[in-house]
Amino acid sequence: MKISYITGLQDRDACLAMLCASVFGREAGLTPLVEFAGISRLLEQESARIVALFDDNKRLCSVALLTLEVEGRGVELRLLATPEKKRGRGFGRRLVTRLGESTAMRTSTADPRLEAFFTTFGLERWYRHVDSDLRTGFNARSGVASLDEAPEVVDFQKDAVLRAFKRDPRLFERYKTRFAEGLEHFNTLT
Repeated sequence: MKISYITGLQDRDACLAMLCASVFGREAGLTPLVEFAGISRLLEQESARIVALFDDNKRLCSVALLTLEVEGRGVELRLLATPEKKRGRGFGRRLVTRLGESTAMRTSTADPRLEAFFTTFGLERWYRHVDSDLRTGFNARSGVASLDEAPEVVDFQKDAVLRAFKRDPRLFERYKTRFAEGLEHFNTLT
């Protein structure tokens, strides 16, 4: 098994489209497309990375989206998905565990089941956000003892993406096409 960054635009769009569709679902309205567009910009700015686990036959087994901390010392596991036909074999766990061996990492969730799941990946210290069900977990390499100590993570404004889509229908269509073509291309990677 090998871990690689996905850098080619077509493969990157394919992996990002699959991540957004898998995590947010196809019934989530514009959310997957807004995430796809916003994260695409973060990838172009090199503030995010797509990392994949490949088997010995160079077939993709699991994909993660990592966004960088503003200070550049660690990453946030923002999205994680395994292609449907490869689920249940521990590929996602293997990808995140291996990444966490050498990287300060965190992730956030409001779902207690996901928190328990991510704890098995080594994200063992969890802190609750004020006035929210959201909790953020950190691995041992992060060295953070409270949320107040945690550096900000690079992000985008979802409202700004929605406004841009409303102002420029051609922009909306371009991202919609890239998203659909990405999903179609993803099948060739697995």
